[in-house]
Amino acid sequence: GWRNISRETFMGRRGVSVCGLLIVTQSASAFLAAAPRLSPPVSRLALRWGASVPTSRPEAGLFLSRGGLCVSCGEHRLRRAPLSVFAQLGGMRGGMMAGLFGGALAGLAGGASNNDDPAAPFTDTAGSWEEIAAKLEGMQTPEERAFRQELASGRGPTCSMAALRLFDAPEGTEPKVTLYRDKAAWCPYCEKVWIQLEEKRIPYKVEKINMSCYGSKPDWFMKMQPSGGIPVARVNGRVITESNDIMQALEDEFPDHPKMFPPKGDPQAPRVQPLLRLEREIFSSWFRWMGSGSRFGDSQMQNFETIMTRVDSELAQAKDMQKASGGEGLGFFLGDKVSIVDCMFAPFLERIAASVPYYKGLVVRGNPKWPHVTQWFTAMEARESFRGIQSDYYTHAHDLPPQIGGCRPHAEAEVYRAEIDGEGSAWRLPLEKGVEPVHGAPKDDGAARREAAERVINYSKGLVPFMLRAVGTPGRPVGAGPLSDPNATPDLRFEKQVDAALRHTAEALLGNGDNVCPKLSPGLPAHTVKLSLAYLRDRISVPRDMSFAAARQLRAHLNLVIDGL
Repeated sequence: GWRNISRETFMGRRGVSVCGLLIVTQSASAFLAAAPRLSPPVSRLALRWGASVPTSRPEAGLFLSRGGLCVSCGEHRLRRAPLSVFAQLGGMRGGMMAGLFGGALAGLAGGASNNDDPAAPFTDTAGSWEEIAAKLEGMQTPEERAFRQELASGRGPTCSMAALRLFDAPEGTEPKVTLYRDKAAWCPYCEKVWIQLEEKRIPYKVEKINMSCYGSKPDWFMKMQPSGGIPVARVNGRVITESNDIMQALEDEFPDHPKMFPPKGDPQAPRVQPLLRLEREIFSSWFRWMGSGSRFGDSQMQNFETIMTRVDSELAQAKDMQKASGGEGLGFFLGDKVSIVDCMFAPFLERIAASVPYYKGLVVRGNPKWPHVTQWFTAMEARESFRGIQSDYYTHAHDLPPQIGGCRPHAEAEVYRAEIDGEGSAWRLPLEKGVEPVHGAPKDDGAARREAAERVINYSKGLVPFMLRAVGTPGRPVGAGPLSDPNATPDLRFEKQVDAALRHTAEALLGNGDNVCPKLSPGLPAHTVKLSLAYLRDRISVPRDMSFAAARQLRAHLNLVIDGL
């Protein structure tokens, strides 16, 4: 059962990370009943660990966070005690801990049991990677075949995999800007600078750095940016460490590139600063609401809706002003052109549209209350710059909690959460329309399947060991999020079998679109292969790995093979 222990007890005074799970089970009842008697030895351990903190209330409990287990016994609590140290209580070790809590810690204390025999015979009937690549090449358009060459040369459409962007600059151009951004393309502050660079078409290089909640940063970066914060940019040799300062420097240092601020005298110019203040208002309202245990329809939700209505009204005003002056009224914040205001709003409106239905049960994009917000998304998605950077609801729903300290759901969000997480038929063929519109390139299903197949073929050697983490040994320390385990050890004994299953998936992507599972290799170990395919399916990240349209297809085709087993 669950016990409601106060937030103050566990979170107050520099306490444990908000991302955590309070575990109190019947099997721990003896420990809890004995808490008063255990306090002295627990306190001694606390002193030894240097982590004893007086609590404001005398409850007892166990708190599991990414930092480890926190023990509260009456008057003291052990802050961020790692599992290996906590095991000293009663001599318990990882496996015993998992047993004590009925399997709740199994994912941390050891790998899942696997009865499959890696030596069991199986007949590999999947085509070779070379055969599959040749089939893909025969199906690709000239633009699709040129993708890797353009990516390496700094040309082509916006892509998260690019390390160099030259746009139309002559060959041999040495970019004057280097952008240091997160590896996974999850950081909103990196995104607004990234969109600006793409819109202004300033040649730049990219260096990718871990976000703090997903790993340590290299020493050379910490010397340049002691706080570790991203983004950082080197502009004409000058290191700039705040996103807004970077954006201003790009405007000042590159006047010959498209300007993102309206000129003086433009009727839209006086609206810039009020709109930037409004962007901070909607961000603050959303941020507080995500981490709050509020109820559906309460004051926090009403406050968010009120500010969203103001955002929609501002977009309506911009459209009316533009039409009155002879423009088209395309739907951007300052009229018919993307501006610095759109760059600032984009990362957070994107995350709001993803997270609010998932956690709070309120649809933002497509809601008739805010038609101009929906039009703004459509206008932005017509821009190559945003299309290649935009993520999907699933990626944001899972990358946000470690970044913002946790998101607390409403019960009314369950129907949207299930769909976004791919439950039921959501990630199964034939794919149907859902709460998230299909956005980004490519537009048609065939092109999306070819994009997904290209990514799988290109990264197949690394994907198979990655997938085999599913049946391997969990890493220490564990990742910041439940889907992150960068230190896991894969079970490579099943490498050939999982490689064959992945080739079957690629073949299905390049099939005739009949949504029928290909004939699978006889003898594939079903348990291992299912877990490995699902491990990959649940970790496809947009735009890091591919577009949303391609990710939908790959997730569904992985499920096609899983179901075929």
